[in-house]
Amino acid sequence: MIRRLLNLLILVLVSVIIFQCSSVTGEANKHDTMFKGFMIDAPRGVETMDYYFRLIDFLSNEGINTIIFRLTDDEGSAYKFRSHPELKMSDGALNYKELKQLIDYAEEKGIEMIPEIESFGHARYITDTDRYKFLDDAPEGSYFSAICPVSDSSLMLFKDLYTEVAPIFPGKYFHIGCDEVNWGHSERSKNALKYKSRSQIWTDYVNKLNEYVKDLGKETMIWGDYPIRKDTGALDQLSKDIIIVDWNYTETNKDKIIKTADNVLNKGFRLVASPAVNWCEWELRVGARQLDNISAYADVFFNDLHNPGNMGVILTNWKPQRYLQNSQWDTYYIAAHLISDDKTHNYLELIPAFLKQHFGVDYNKDWEFIYKTLYEDIPQTIECRSVDSLMFIPWHSDKNVREIFEKKKPMVNHFHKAAELLTTYRDSVKRNRTDLKALLLTVEFIDYNFNRHNELIDFMSSRQFSPTSVKHFFGEIAKNDQVMLSKVDSAWRVGRRSDNPGKISEEYLWSFRKAAAYSEYLSNNPESFMCLYYTLNRILINNRKE
Repeated sequence: MIRRLLNLLILVLVSVIIFQCSSVTGEANKHDTMFKGFMIDAPRGVETMDYYFRLIDFLSNEGINTIIFRLTDDEGSAYKFRSHPELKMSDGALNYKELKQLIDYAEEKGIEMIPEIESFGHARYITDTDRYKFLDDAPEGSYFSAICPVSDSSLMLFKDLYTEVAPIFPGKYFHIGCDEVNWGHSERSKNALKYKSRSQIWTDYVNKLNEYVKDLGKETMIWGDYPIRKDTGALDQLSKDIIIVDWNYTETNKDKIIKTADNVLNKGFRLVASPAVNWCEWELRVGARQLDNISAYADVFFNDLHNPGNMGVILTNWKPQRYLQNSQWDTYYIAAHLISDDKTHNYLELIPAFLKQHFGVDYNKDWEFIYKTLYEDIPQTIECRSVDSLMFIPWHSDKNVREIFEKKKPMVNHFHKAAELLTTYRDSVKRNRTDLKALLLTVEFIDYNFNRHNELIDFMSSRQFSPTSVKHFFGEIAKNDQVMLSKVDSAWRVGRRSDNPGKISEEYLWSFRKAAAYSEYLSNNPESFMCLYYTLNRILINNRKE
């Protein structure tokens, strides 16, 4: 009897151990199949095939298994559609053969490529054309665009585009965008809104697009800003087989992340987290605060969120025209490891391994100073006002001069020392020297713009103005601006495709082209600055009296 009980107890203990092991193994296997992804924003800056091949290699080596390859946006299509060649094309758009090469290469490297075709907002690649202007559903002058969701022409167009693109991508997923939509302003939509709610029209439209995707043997993904944050009732009407990709680039509170995720998952949807590597807040480089955003989402989705609908994390990386291409590898390395390693990291813990692997150098206090400066002193761009600290853009207008005059807040500049240290270590770098060159130029460019900002403050504070002194000051700035513009312009073009080499985005590198043009204008028109200054000074005096 006792022996039977002992045998039974042993059997129970073994069963428990097996169950626990299988649970752990199951959790580990699930982690292996979850998205650990990256997004390529091709329509905002098509890059060379060689660069894309290199990026795929790099991401694969660092544990990335998925890439969303964005094909369309307001700027144009990064793919030359054969079914609709009349659509607006991005500068340097890829043809069928080139896109297929990239997809096949990624597959060889263990990366699934997911196409994204913007199908609601971000639609000027369609509505800017003569043929489809009638589908424009955004108000005149709106930054955010839209295509009419109640027109059969919209539906048929996307059915054509999906049908052409789906067979090129062998994977099972298809992203249809649908974020940041400013719709409802065409006569068709206004009339439809008399009979249906915005929520009904939105979900009816997205559900129809989902049916087209399913007919092609794919599964639909959409950006989640509308159903998650603007109209949560839409989740009750949206098809449950649609995968929602929750982009949020500022949240670091894990409890809030879990609450939002549970709200979506508990309604039966599958969910992908999508923090940002780079977005409009940063431009030249990203700050450590952005890495905190990635780390928080990675920790929740890979460690805390035990729901079968949790599909992992895909990092977004927006508008490559904003930075020097080869200055970003350390950020990609850190971001990839934050979502692919089993534990969370402080970004500085990952720098030594990156330096050894990428540049063949050993970490020391100097490199620590360089990277702490890069991540902790980098300013956010003034154009994306999400917080009030460290906002910056090179002065390039009367409005900028006024803001500097009112605040008189100089930039604390550690980038000059960082540039000196990078120059000192340049010869010791054993690998990827062109990448170090791009990083050094980025640091020098930031140093130059900080000094340019501070020099204007000093000049205005001196009050020693005459047509001659003003002309001399801005003449020197304009001359130095042109030297710097030539350097960064040459470096920026490395790895970029263009059918029109003279064309360049206004959004690149803090819009420095505008800054250089403005300083040249002031050097040729000193009276314009003097008039501006004395006007501002009078306003300041009057405000003090009041």
